[in-house]
Amino acid sequence: MGDFGAVAAQLATHDGVINAAQAHACGLSDGDIRGRLKRGEWLVLSRGVYRSAAHPYTEAAMVRAAVLTYRGVADRATAAWWHGMLRELPVGITLSALHRRATPGWPVDVRATRRQYRAESVTDVLDLPVTCRPLTALMTAVELPTGAQFLDRMLQTRAVDLDGLRRAVDDNAGVQGMVAARRLVNVAASDSESEAERLFVRLLQSWGVTGWTQQHPIGGWRLDFAWPELRLGVEISGWAFHRDTRRHGNDLAKANYLERNRWSELQYNWHMLTDDPARCIQEVIDTINRRSIASDW
Repeated sequence: MGDFGAVAAQLATHDGVINAAQAHACGLSDGDIRGRLKRGEWLVLSRGVYRSAAHPYTEAAMVRAAVLTYRGVADRATAAWWHGMLRELPVGITLSALHRRATPGWPVDVRATRRQYRAESVTDVLDLPVTCRPLTALMTAVELPTGAQFLDRMLQTRAVDLDGLRRAVDDNAGVQGMVAARRLVNVAASDSESEAERLFVRLLQSWGVTGWTQQHPIGGWRLDFAWPELRLGVEISGWAFHRDTRRHGNDLAKANYLERNRWSELQYNWHMLTDDPARCIQEVIDTINRRSIASDW
C-alpha cells in the first residue's frame, strides 16, 4: 500500500498532482495506483499523471500536470507566473521539452517548444523545473506586447539585474527570441532617457510640430521641451529603473512650480513613445491647439 504519509505529503506539496514515478518513490505499486483510480481517489490527467480528487484543480496543478506530461521545463510567461513576476497565468501553458508529446484529449492549452536549456538556465521552484529568473524575464518580455515595460518593472523591483540579463542572453544565444532580447538589454543598459528625447524630436519633426525649444530654463529647473509662449512643457523620461528617489522628488517640485505658474505639463517615457508614438504626438498637438485659443493666462 506504500507509505500513506509520504503519498499525502507528496500530494499536499505538489498541488494534488503526482506522476507514476513519484508514486513509486512513495512506495506505491502499479496495482496500488490502479486501485486508487478505480475507487475514484485519483483521476487521470494524462498517461502516467494523476491528481487527487480531494484536491482542487488549481492553475498551479494545471502547470504541474503539463510539465510532468511533457517531461519539460516551464518557461516564458508560465515561468514568469510561477516565479511571481506575473499576477495572472496567461492563457496557454508555455514549456519546453526535448520531445513534444501529444496527449489525446489533453484539456489544457499547452504551447510546447522543442528545446533543451543549459543546466545553469534552469532552476527548481517548489519542486518544478522552470527557467531561471533572468532568462524567464527576457523570454517573457520578447513575447508580451508590452514586453519592454515588463522588463523595466522587473529591473525596477530588482527581480532581475542587468548583469544577470546579460549572462542569460550570452548563455542562450541560440534560443529563439534572444536577438530581440539582446536588443532590449542593450536599451535597458543605455541612456534610455536621451534616446527617448531623440525619438521625441524625430516625432515632432515628422509630424510638422514647430515652436518648441529644448532645455528651457524655468524657476531653477529646465524643461526637456517647451513652448514658452503657450506655457506648455513636455518632460521625457527613460526606463523607470534608472530613476532614483532624489530625481523623483526634484521632478515633483518642478511639476508643482509649473502648476503654480499656470503651465501645462505633459510627460512621456521611452515605452510610451516607442509603443504608441502617434497617440503621444496627437496629445501634444491637441494641447497646443487648446492653449493657442485660450486667453486666460
